[in-house]
Amino acid sequence: MKTSIPLFRLSLFFFLISVSNIYSQQAWAPYERQLWVRPVLIHSEYDGAFLAGQKAKYDDNIRITVANLALEYGITDRLTADLTIGFGKLGRHRIFNRYFGLQQTPEVPDKYGFMDTRVGLRYKLVDEFDSKYRWMPTISLRVGGIKRGDYDRNPQSLGDGASGGEVNLYLAKDIGVWGIGGLGEVAYRKRENPVPDDILYYSALYKRFFESLFITIGMRGQIGQGGYAYADPRQQPPWNLVRYPQPSIYGINPYDVYVQNERPAWGRKEVFHNAEIGFSYADSFGNFYTLFYSETIAGYNTAKLKTVGFAVTLPYNL
Repeated sequence: MKTSIPLFRLSLFFFLISVSNIYSQQAWAPYERQLWVRPVLIHSEYDGAFLAGQKAKYDDNIRITVANLALEYGITDRLTADLTIGFGKLGRHRIFNRYFGLQQTPEVPDKYGFMDTRVGLRYKLVDEFDSKYRWMPTISLRVGGIKRGDYDRNPQSLGDGASGGEVNLYLAKDIGVWGIGGLGEVAYRKRENPVPDDILYYSALYKRFFESLFITIGMRGQIGQGGYAYADPRQQPPWNLVRYPQPSIYGINPYDVYVQNERPAWGRKEVFHNAEIGFSYADSFGNFYTLFYSETIAGYNTAKLKTVGFAVTLPYNL
C-alpha cells in the first residue's frame, strides 16, 4: 500500500512579554506616535508527529529557521497598526531511512521562502491604567489579513499556505501585587479553501523580579474547525488495514489524481497545544530582550515541535 508523507501547516506562533508589551498583536500596544520595532529569530525542530489518534516517529530531524520583523505603530492612544513579515528556511531532511537504506523516502533539499505576512488594525477597548476599577484588564480587538508566502507547500511547509483574515480578542492584566500579571487571547482565523478555519487561544501568567526581569509560563494552541484526518482516506482506520487492487489508466491511478487535486495535504484538520516559557530583561533605554522555549505537548495532525527563539523590542517616539 502506498505510504503518504504528512504535511503540516506549521503555524509558528511565538511570544515575548515586556513591561507594556508582548509579542506583536496583543492587548497592550504603543501609544500615539510610538513605533515598536521587533526582530525575532526562531529555530524549531521535530522528529515526530501526532497523526490523528496515533503518534509517528521519523528517522530524521526536520529543522525550521525563521527570521521575523514585527512593526507596531500607535496611530492614536487606542488605535494601532501592525505588520509582520519574515523569511524562513526548511532544512534538508529524509523523513524515512530504514533497514540500512532499503526503505527510504526521497531526500528533501534545503528550501527557502517568505513567511505568511500579517497586517491589521487593533483598537484598545479598555485600558486598565485609565480605569477607575483596579480589577479591570486591558481589552483590545484586532481585525487583520494574512497574505500567503511564496514557500513550497510540498512535502513539508513553512506556513499555512493560504491567504485569509482573522479577528483577535486580547486580554492583559498587571495585577500590581508581587509583580504578577496575566495574558490571554481568543481568535478566529479563516483562510481560502481548502485550508480549514481555526480557533486560536493563548493564556499565560508572568512574574516580575527587580522591575526589569520577567518569567512567563503559558499555553498556546489551535483548534481546527474542519478538514480531514489524512489527505488519502486509505491511510485512515479501518481502510488502512484493507488491501485492494489499485486501478490504473496508462500507469496513472485516477484515485491518486483525485486525492492530490481535491484533498491536498494542507486541507487537513490541525490541532496543537504548546507549552511555553520565556525569560525577559528590560534595559534602562526601554529595550526589551526575551529568550523563549516552546514545545508541542498534544495535537492532531501536527508536528511535535521543539522551539527556541530570541526577540528584542526597540521602542521609538516619532
